[in-house]
Amino acid sequence: MKKKRLVRIIALSLTAVLLLSSVGFLLFDNFKVESQQIHIFNDKIPESFHNYLIAHVSDYHNRTSSLVDKQIIESLKEWQPDIIVITGDHIDSTYPDVDVALEFTQKLCEIAPVYYVTGNHESNVKRSDEAEFNRLIAGLEALGVTLLRNKSVKIENEAGDYFYLHGIDDPYFYGGYEQDFQRTEILCRDLNIDDEELNVLLAHHPETLSVYYKYNFDLVFSGHAHGGQITLFGKAIIAPDQVKFPPYDEGLYKMVDTQMVLSRGIGYSTFPLRVMCSPHLIYAEFKAHK
Repeated sequence: MKKKRLVRIIALSLTAVLLLSSVGFLLFDNFKVESQQIHIFNDKIPESFHNYLIAHVSDYHNRTSSLVDKQIIESLKEWQPDIIVITGDHIDSTYPDVDVALEFTQKLCEIAPVYYVTGNHESNVKRSDEAEFNRLIAGLEALGVTLLRNKSVKIENEAGDYFYLHGIDDPYFYGGYEQDFQRTEILCRDLNIDDEELNVLLAHHPETLSVYYKYNFDLVFSGHAHGGQITLFGKAIIAPDQVKFPPYDEGLYKMVDTQMVLSRGIGYSTFPLRVMCSPHLIYAEFKAHK
């Protein structure tokens, strides 16, 4: 009898340790920001842009975590990127908090010039509370953020060399989910693309990579997939607007001459947890030569 009781106590103790370890790991995984460096090689990159550094922030979802924010800001200050790009879902439509998003953005603006495109959550907020969406846009502009809402800008350096940075609104601003590819194609087609120069696109959705390739973008920055938010053996199980075990979840992808840098994002939505899919900050570095 005593032996059975001892076995039961040991089993319960091991279960408790395993449970606490799992909870601890999940907490660590949700609050530990991973920085990743990606080298971008392209013959169109001018020599004077060799080692040019772009920090990529995506899917912040107005996350209220001073610990996460602190890691991001400290990392950015250490890396000193030339520009910072934000690829949408800066706020969350389920619990929008414009003030949190703007406070975080202000810290980014103190480090480097910031360029921004919208995501599907911004489009959802516009539908549900247009005043809040307008307050976000006005707040970003007041901070000096360059909004690339179906616009292009020329990024020029002291040597007189340049590349084009383009941005498109989230296609959901212009129709339902089923129009993702169709609307994205229209938005890309309407941009003024000079094929002789380096063309970089900010676009929230990664699943439309074939459209970006069709319009000859050399490099695309995207988010939206959250890296799957829950991964199994290092692979996403599901991601928004993609099939199970999605083809695009995180990292660098290539379709012929078009490369795509995909962030798994900072925050989360609907399901308030990341499982083996920690917050992600990417540094994309131009390489004019190997």
